[in-house]
Amino acid sequence: MTPGERDGRAPEPGAPSGVKDLEHEVERLAVPSRSLFERDGGAAAVSPGEHRANPLSVVVDALKMTSRTVVLVALGLAGDLFAGDLSVLATLVLAAAGIFAAFLALSLVVWRVRTWELADGGVVMRWGLLNRRQLTIPYEHIHTADMSSDLLDRLFGLMTLDLDTGAAEAEGDAARMRGLRAGEAEALRAELFRRKRAAGAPAGEKDAAPAASEDAAPAERSLATFELTGRQLLLAAASQTSAASQAVALVVLLVSGLNQLIEWGVLDLADTGDELVATALPTLVPAVVAFVLAAIVLGAAVSFVLALVRYAGYRVERYEDRIVVEHGLLSRSSRTVAVDRVQHVAVRQGIIHQLIGYAEVYVQVVSAPGEADGELSGSVPLHPFVRVCELDALLAEVLPAYAGVLGDVGLRRLGQVACRRAVVRAAIWWPFAMAIFLGALWLFGLSGLLASAGWLLGHLLVAAALLSVMLLAGLVVDALLAWRGARYGHTARELVLVSGGFTRRTTIAPRSHLQRMQVSASPFQRRAGVVTISARTAASDAEGLELRDVPVGDADALLAWFRPRG
Repeated sequence: MTPGERDGRAPEPGAPSGVKDLEHEVERLAVPSRSLFERDGGAAAVSPGEHRANPLSVVVDALKMTSRTVVLVALGLAGDLFAGDLSVLATLVLAAAGIFAAFLALSLVVWRVRTWELADGGVVMRWGLLNRRQLTIPYEHIHTADMSSDLLDRLFGLMTLDLDTGAAEAEGDAARMRGLRAGEAEALRAELFRRKRAAGAPAGEKDAAPAASEDAAPAERSLATFELTGRQLLLAAASQTSAASQAVALVVLLVSGLNQLIEWGVLDLADTGDELVATALPTLVPAVVAFVLAAIVLGAAVSFVLALVRYAGYRVERYEDRIVVEHGLLSRSSRTVAVDRVQHVAVRQGIIHQLIGYAEVYVQVVSAPGEADGELSGSVPLHPFVRVCELDALLAEVLPAYAGVLGDVGLRRLGQVACRRAVVRAAIWWPFAMAIFLGALWLFGLSGLLASAGWLLGHLLVAAALLSVMLLAGLVVDALLAWRGARYGHTARELVLVSGGFTRRTTIAPRSHLQRMQVSASPFQRRAGVVTISARTAASDAEGLELRDVPVGDADALLAWFRPRG
């Protein structure tokens, strides 16, 4: 039976069955009908007693450590290999075998001494060969449970379950359960949150909780599920495209290559610079422009592919007390967030999102572990690509406490004085930066470093001036957009702040989660009659909870709302 027949689709005529099977499998991975972490037949109950990682994790961990070490060894032997000494390959293979054997023995020892157990009071983690250690994580202290699987782990069907209690830096690797099978990890995560609910239940219900864990509980169904369609996935990846970093990297590589040519004597800029300017400049300028454009296009393509792989199979599931966010094609990640640990919601719109009317939605939780792909610490993506007009519908299903806030709140705008101050802040650096640049050229001139390349000085000044003017214009436009889009206001229970220019951020923070709100003013702000408002929740990310140049009267009203009398 083909994948198309299992899904209720007839095979398309005119195409080989093997090609169609491959297409269906790729489609299933990109937009799965259910979680890729689930195993056929559902999750089994978690058995009592001590548990270890799956024995396959011994081989996987050894392979990971071996690959990193072999790469370092290969870099050390690269010179002999490029020189044509093929015996280096045999040496590298023997070294890899020895390294793998050593790491395999080490992984076996670590596997034997590292165990975990679901006790009555919490999860008990034990590790250590000589110095035996034990960590108990109470169920009620678990804030998030993140399930991840990189490419090598997925090949062997293994997962890592990362528990966070708000003290992630102190706990470190001790709170991670590595080497779990797919069904085992899913069942364990569900059981942990079931026990978390029982730990916070009244005394009568809490006493009955341990007895209920003896038998396998029926699979809990999600209350709501959101997924990305193929079109949404492509648009989400396109909206995440960022070519700047890749273009800068390619330019750096070009400069490094030119420097190497100079060191080898292939390109002598000191003696033939004037000749190059006279003869090669008409050809060089178009070549440089073409290179920059190619770098931008290539960087955008690379960024698009990375975003596509990252968001493939994105799905959000809401359960009674938690939210599960799963995404990733090669390296799969599944994050579980307890609803009661959400501190505030952030809606972010890049310039592309603003133009097409879409947004990203993030929830800020208490001290969630940092993401390795650049996301802010404490920030969990709830949806990477949702229509602004459908935002309330999403929140109503996933986080009902935040639904309808943006429609009910009355937002105010900043005054004209804030516009002038924003432009001044964006432009005031420019004269100082140009003075520093010209001073550096003057010092280089005194030292004689530019004497041998004086032909380059005029072109360098023109290029620096153009770049600085373009940067200044970009900062001023960003400041004007930030002033135009800035908003602030509150409902009876929520604070709403809108800030940012090219990247706009709307933050919804319940008053019950605000730990502090303060007002500050510089001498220039006091003269203009404006202040800076900043608030803070228990989440580690405070971006979006600050707004500059708010009128003093409105700031006092926000403080009065935050600290109601009586």
